[in-house]
Amino acid sequence: MKKLATLLTAAMMLLCSFTFAFDSDNVNSTIKAAFSNDFSAAKNVTWKKTSDFYFATFTLNNNEVNAAYNEDGELVGTSRTLAASLLPMDISMQVAKKYEGYTVAKKVLELSFEGTTRYYITIMNEKYAMKLKCTANGNLEVEKKIKRS
Repeated sequence: MKKLATLLTAAMMLLCSFTFAFDSDNVNSTIKAAFSNDFSAAKNVTWKKTSDFYFATFTLNNNEVNAAYNEDGELVGTSRTLAASLLPMDISMQVAKKYEGYTVAKKVLELSFEGTTRYYITIMNEKYAMKLKCTANGNLEVEKKIKRS
């Protein structure tokens, strides 16, 4: 249960915008060194901090990426927005099969935490819009379902 709570907290923090920006000079050397080691090709790095985590937003291979580090300089999780066409094949096939007649949004969110990667996809048809949480092996779960007017 504690692990799930930590996962949800980290995920929400990666998605949350209730942090404040600050100069990278205020990031401790342990976190800077870990970040440089993990993302040596990162460009345009900006930092934000909450009470427990440091968040780096940066460009890597022409993609905007977010990374969360704890106070000890350990990478807690990453997220990035991807084109839907870059989803793993298992997910694309399962969505097409299970949600025939739905249109997949052009962008999806990839969130990685503790070695597990999940994808958040929005799909819609004329009646409903749904947010799906998917694992790389094609397991799908409806996170939110909204009736369209």
